[in-house]
Amino acid sequence: MVLARRTLRSPSRVPGRFLTAGLLALACWWSVLGQADAAEKAQGHLSVRDALTAPGKPARIEAKLVRRGLGQPGLGGEPLELLVGGNKPVLAMTGGDGQAFFDATCRMRGTYVVTVRVAGSPRVDSPDATGTLACWERRRPILLVDLAALAEESKTPFAMPPGLSLPVGSAAPEPITEAAAELKRLTDYFYNVIYLSWSQPAVWPRESDARTWLQQAQFPTGLLATATPGQAGLSALLDRLKAEGWDNVKVGIGRTREFAETLVAHRIDTVILPAGSRDEEVPKKAQIMKNWMEIRKKLRS
Repeated sequence: MVLARRTLRSPSRVPGRFLTAGLLALACWWSVLGQADAAEKAQGHLSVRDALTAPGKPARIEAKLVRRGLGQPGLGGEPLELLVGGNKPVLAMTGGDGQAFFDATCRMRGTYVVTVRVAGSPRVDSPDATGTLACWERRRPILLVDLAALAEESKTPFAMPPGLSLPVGSAAPEPITEAAAELKRLTDYFYNVIYLSWSQPAVWPRESDARTWLQQAQFPTGLLATATPGQAGLSALLDRLKAEGWDNVKVGIGRTREFAETLVAHRIDTVILPAGSRDEEVPKKAQIMKNWMEIRKKLRS
């Protein structure tokens, strides 16, 4: 009888062991599949350009999604969505070069934060990107400020290979102490400001780097515009603004003769904050000023 009992009990125990082992194997299999799916997703970098429009007029907002790493090829066929304030998201698809375009219209004047994000792609993971949508009235004058005029001079020139951003731990340029406060006094009541990333492309190789630097240094909110180095690049930017109806760029503030010559040729009042203690040789129509307090007093007079 004892043997019979053992014979009857043993079959009931064997399936339990197999069931436990099977469940463990299944869990491991699903875990491996999940890791494989995550590993298959490309790691992307998303960027968005600032845009300028007038109240009631549509603005074209450009975003770009690229693969992280060397070369940074565009990631095409990916869904992106744009969020402006509490409005309903606007959808767009990236082309073969990774670019996507959105149309947005703001009814009230002001400066709005825009966010672009990957809309649930099974192929790409990327952090969200933020930018600025400036909705300005054309009658208010614009102040064009080269980023170089906001930063202290570096004794050892900073240079990086093209296409790479600031490495972790490297120091960005130091902002001029009084520049943020004096510029805020000008933009509170008198001007809208466009920040120009032009003369130091090695320091701010990506728009997001320059935007972060401006925010951390507490400069007033404005539009960030980029131009290729040299007078031709800056001239092309000014011509484009004028063609779009923004002929109210009243004053430009920079550091170099190249900047001054370009703005004077476009009949824009020009202020030069000279590099070092030596006055820069600039066109006679450009004004040389020693610091930001002097600039603010002159522009408010």
